[in-house]
Amino acid sequence: MAHDHAHDHDHHGEGGAERPLYGAIALTGTIFFVELAGGWWTGSLALIADAAHMAVDLLGLSLTLVAAMLARLPADPKRTYGYRRVEVLAALGNAIALMVATGFLLREAWARFAFPTAIAAKPMIGVAFVGLLCNMGSAALLWKASRTNINMRGALLHVISDGAGSVGALLAGVIILQTRWYRADAIVTVLICGGIVLTAFWLLRDSVNILLEGAPAHLDIDEIREALKGIPGVTDVHDLHLWSLTQGKDSMSGHLILEAGRDHSEALKAGKVIMAERFGITHVTLQVEKDDAA
Repeated sequence: MAHDHAHDHDHHGEGGAERPLYGAIALTGTIFFVELAGGWWTGSLALIADAAHMAVDLLGLSLTLVAAMLARLPADPKRTYGYRRVEVLAALGNAIALMVATGFLLREAWARFAFPTAIAAKPMIGVAFVGLLCNMGSAALLWKASRTNINMRGALLHVISDGAGSVGALLAGVIILQTRWYRADAIVTVLICGGIVLTAFWLLRDSVNILLEGAPAHLDIDEIREALKGIPGVTDVHDLHLWSLTQGKDSMSGHLILEAGRDHSEALKAGKVIMAERFGITHVTLQVEKDDAA
């Protein structure tokens, strides 16, 4: 039985990929202090809840920045894939932190609903509006990088949920200003928490899938198998595996059963081309085996 291997590695540098995080951290820190002071001044739980969310997000964004820096470190004898998985661990940590923070906020919202307190609506609206503007700025900074990086996507989800919180606080302020119905503050806090849980679930699901070496959601393993079986001389494909080192860094390995007399190098070359051009996978390991039945 003959064996050949084909490897194609993508090691393009991503220097500066973390730059948007610096601006997002600065804006999030500003919102945190403004909303914390505003919540204490106005008596708004929604603002305090959003400020607490901001504190968790500030920690999460800082962790994201550290993970992005570590991901740029080169591979070494003990970490042959480098440190890219740190990004996934950071995303997982962010998701868990969001869920923990939500539990505390929901408990406080229940207490505030049962025993509503007066709230200064006008300052609350002003603070929430400033927070919304800052969140929009942070989201604009992170949007491009988040499309191909789960770590940055985790940061963006934090910012988007922050923005939803600001919108909710703004809405609660308007309701209180018009009706003096102070329970609106607690209800909006619960809605904010619902948004936080949803975004945290998406992030947790994707992080766990990568850590479990699950197949990337956008790739169909049966479609890939059929494409490889279409290579001239290939009679079967087995031991086919798909996984991601981190989001946007997909990998594939598999065995090609080749008819006797067929050129191994041509089959390997064709397989690499198919994986790169049709499926966007550049980290490919293919092994060719002789078809004993031929």
